[in-house]
Amino acid sequence: MGDVALKIPTGEQNMFLNTVISLFMLFLATFVGYLFKNAGLSDATIIMAYILGVLLTAVFTNHQAYSIVISVMSVLAFNFLFIEPTFSLKAQANEYPVTFLVMLIVAFITSSLASQLKIQSKLSAEAESIAQKEKLRADLLRAISHDLRTPLTSISGNASNLLTNEKHFDENERQQLYKDIYDDSLWLIDIVENLLSITKIENGKMDINISPQLVEEIIDEAMSFLNRNKGEHNISVKYSEDMILANADPRLIIQVVTNIVGNAVKYTPNNTDITIYAEKRSDEVCISVADMGNGIPDENKERIFEMFFSENKNAADSKRSLGLGLALCRTIIEAHGGKIWVEDNIPKGSVFKFTLPVGEVNCNE
Repeated sequence: MGDVALKIPTGEQNMFLNTVISLFMLFLATFVGYLFKNAGLSDATIIMAYILGVLLTAVFTNHQAYSIVISVMSVLAFNFLFIEPTFSLKAQANEYPVTFLVMLIVAFITSSLASQLKIQSKLSAEAESIAQKEKLRADLLRAISHDLRTPLTSISGNASNLLTNEKHFDENERQQLYKDIYDDSLWLIDIVENLLSITKIENGKMDINISPQLVEEIIDEAMSFLNRNKGEHNISVKYSEDMILANADPRLIIQVVTNIVGNAVKYTPNNTDITIYAEKRSDEVCISVADMGNGIPDENKERIFEMFFSENKNAADSKRSLGLGLALCRTIIEAHGGKIWVEDNIPKGSVFKFTLPVGEVNCNE
């Protein structure tokens, strides 16, 4: 019979944690009060220690009730431990009942203000999140309305020509129209897939299965696709050593490699070199893609990884990139615990680099 794990509901876990925090703050305030008393400080200073404990309780717990309870317990603890006769709830001086009442009121107001500040902070964060989502939605609608119009118009126009005038085109012209429709369709599919991938990862709905993987196998799989779409570019792959392992989800890293190399193919002249290089460092694997294009200005080196930013607004094929590919790459790499950036290639072009944690084989498996 297997072991049965006792699962505590989340609500009970929160209650237990909040109770521990509250009692710890009360104990801490009492300990500080004893230090103040031994140092010869006045009762007012000890009271401030308890009020501070109430404030910290309000900050670190998620319900005002805990700080209210600690307010009452702080008054009782102060009376029991620091007022003569000690270890008794009786106070000899007539002014102490008023002191206790004032202490309770101040502690209650302090906890209320702290709770209100937490609520306001939470509401502000939620409002900011909503604003960001609205901006993202607006950017997406604007990108769709402008950037997707060209390929859709091309598909519609070419299809219309084939439907109405097919007999007037020779075989080469028809094949070119078919190819244009096919290429535009692939481009639209690529954009949609990138957008869906970004949405799934950022919403936590995409499963990322990270395990030690051979970098060579990942790049080979990406190359099986890239070789069919490299045009007239010369793509080469180099490794610093054999058997480089990285902790990665292969299907996602393949997508990163194809996106970066695909951009190099799209935006650099034909008959130029594209070099993929993988090297193992102390605790990470670095994969770079170097091209011989026009390079990227320094002011855009960070922005190109932002969603909907397009550095190449006048690509050779007259289609504007939505700026989703590199944003997706950054999201995937950061989900793996790595980083991605771009540098200048000497003497010309750009080098895109990203890192992954080094993978290790468990011999016990």
